[in-house]
Amino acid sequence: MDMSEREQPLFREPDETLERPDAWSEPKGFLIGGWGNWPRRDLAQQYYDAATVLVEAIKSGDWEDYRLANPVLYLYRHFLELMLKDVLRDQSSEHNIDGLTERLEVFVYERHGLRLPPWMVERLHKLAEIDPGSTAFRYAEVRDKESKEFVPVPGEFHANLHQLQSVMKALRQILIRLDDA
Repeated sequence: MDMSEREQPLFREPDETLERPDAWSEPKGFLIGGWGNWPRRDLAQQYYDAATVLVEAIKSGDWEDYRLANPVLYLYRHFLELMLKDVLRDQSSEHNIDGLTERLEVFVYERHGLRLPPWMVERLHKLAEIDPGSTAFRYAEVRDKESKEFVPVPGEFHANLHQLQSVMKALRQILIRLDDA
């Protein structure tokens, strides 16, 4: 990076110099706001795709699993939170996967007369148990209800990378079908 790049604003309003013929051409960058305001489902897909890229980098031996554990888990968790909210048309800023799962169970039963697969409910509740407020994977901390302070994540857990990816793929498929129904 030369001095002029460091001195340029990091964010600026887009203009014709940023236009390109396709997604693979230069200049590469990120659009925030305006055309970059993605619908929740598309935003959820971006988090899922980012987790997939990291998982594939681990599987191919480009990165060690332990170096990307929290980012992968956070990306998958946030993907699920956004998809649950999208299916439920929930605009809240809550991060409660447990509550969203319970509401999804009621929604699916009332709308379709069906029950969610038990494995799905179990996976979502376990995720909510380990990361109840969306801080465990971001900061390696959870809020202690009694002291009202952040403490290290209690316990110790292992998630098999291949199983995690497979379960997330299956959850994605079910949530997309529910969102489309």
